[in-house]
Amino acid sequence: MRPLIFDATPLIYPGKANLIEKIKHFPEDKYTTKSVYREVVEEGKKSGKPEVFMIEGIIKNGIIKIKMPADESHVSYLRENPNIHEADADVLALASELNGIAIMDDEEARGMAEVEGIEHHGTIFMLLRMKKLKLLTQEEALAGLNCMLRMGWRCSTELYAEILMAMR
Repeated sequence: MRPLIFDATPLIYPGKANLIEKIKHFPEDKYTTKSVYREVVEEGKKSGKPEVFMIEGIIKNGIIKIKMPADESHVSYLRENPNIHEADADVLALASELNGIAIMDDEEARGMAEVEGIEHHGTIFMLLRMKKLKLLTQEEALAGLNCMLRMGWRCSTELYAEILMAMR
């Protein structure tokens, strides 16, 4: 099974919807990078938001492991793109090294994943996966989606309609 490598947004919004701990039931190995940890937990603690502490807990409990990509030259190459943030580059490089799946929402980073041939999915993949694994009912998945939207996660009307169809 290919590991999942998490960027910030797919951790934050399921955390805001109080769903993040369900990923412990995903059978794949789960990783994030030091740069994502810094962004989400270390910087996030300044906000005092509860999801930050939930995310810190799943990392401290080893549900998600912190791992850095070993190929510094690949990371440097990815960072040459001014639209790719440090954490995005690290997630992409690690996903490439581990033959994993990058879990990220950033459009530029997903475009770079396409160019690099790295499989990628976003926050909704996680929500639909939770439903598929029967960790959420259809009603709970819809409530989670709407909660994430209320908390600031964005999607187009077309994508929202597609998500509703996929939840059936």
